[in-house]
Amino acid sequence: MLRKMFLTVGIFMSLTACQTLSSGGDDKYSTAALAQNLKVGVTTPQEVRAIYGKPDYASDGPSGPEYWKYYIDRNTNNLIDSALTLLPIGGASMATDNMRNDRDLHVHFENNRVSSYSIDGKPTN
Repeated sequence: MLRKMFLTVGIFMSLTACQTLSSGGDDKYSTAALAQNLKVGVTTPQEVRAIYGKPDYASDGPSGPEYWKYYIDRNTNNLIDSALTLLPIGGASMATDNMRNDRDLHVHFENNRVSSYSIDGKPTN
């Protein structure tokens, strides 16, 4: 049992390290990065896609995109959940559920330019 717990912790730490390294150490969803990358009235949908990738949800109108949504934390949280299911500790997943948030980036467009953007954080309980 102890061996399984150490193996699970090792896998979890490896996944966390991979996530940290893949983000390059800077958070493109930080307030400063958003202000730099998403300029209202200037940034085009093509520029948003180049920085943030394909949106997880898109609502397009006749003249182009109107709203895009990016699920920021879903992939990280799914990795954490997978690792915790291997732990033989009953309360481990409950503890992380209380600490975890799923943030979403909302980008609104008008005339093929960013008209507004926001990030929300919602408890997943």
